[in-house]
Amino acid sequence: MINNEELDLLEIIHKLRKKKFFLMSCALIPAIIAMIVSFLIPKKYISSTTFLAPEVATGGNIIQTPFGGFSTSGFGEDVISSQALMALLKSDEMIEDVIKQFNLAEKLNIKKKRALIDFIKKEMTSIELLSNEGVIEISVETHSPEMSKAIVEFYLSNLEKLNTKFKLTTQNPLVKIISPPYLPEKKSFPKTKINMAMAFLAGLTLGLLYIYFKEKLN
Repeated sequence: MINNEELDLLEIIHKLRKKKFFLMSCALIPAIIAMIVSFLIPKKYISSTTFLAPEVATGGNIIQTPFGGFSTSGFGEDVISSQALMALLKSDEMIEDVIKQFNLAEKLNIKKKRALIDFIKKEMTSIELLSNEGVIEISVETHSPEMSKAIVEFYLSNLEKLNTKFKLTTQNPLVKIISPPYLPEKKSFPKTKINMAMAFLAGLTLGLLYIYFKEKLN
């Protein structure tokens, strides 16, 4: 014997089958639009490098000393701390050198110096201390795979230059790279497949809601 719930479910399935072409249109059209838009908008590429935190590179651990930004390795060699190295990487002077080297004020069309520095720090670069892994990672995202790689390489070379300028440590080389900068082959943005899937689900949901409210009003 078929109960009311089973009858309601069969009725819903029957109505959805009648509207299958409408639902497919609701889902596929947004997905196709998302695909086209993803192909048209400017692409971005990420290049990154990873190097050992200074303390780890000399056989120690990542620690923050209460007396400043420097620590001493177990081998009697003065070593710049990870915190001090991070500060140097994120400093305005480092960013200004990047801007001059790659003429970013003109390429990004941002005339105000402070706004340009903030944009590069927040939108283009990511500098993280992964303390659990004992490494520091620099990532750069631009519209050119070659430029992304070149900027990451410049960070590394300019780090040595700034260390010489400020005489922070005699450690040489300053960092020990374990993953060198690479030329990205795949774009990091936009995520075409994810955009299409989200548009497909959104369109399908809206189609189902339209059918539901239409049935309720009738």
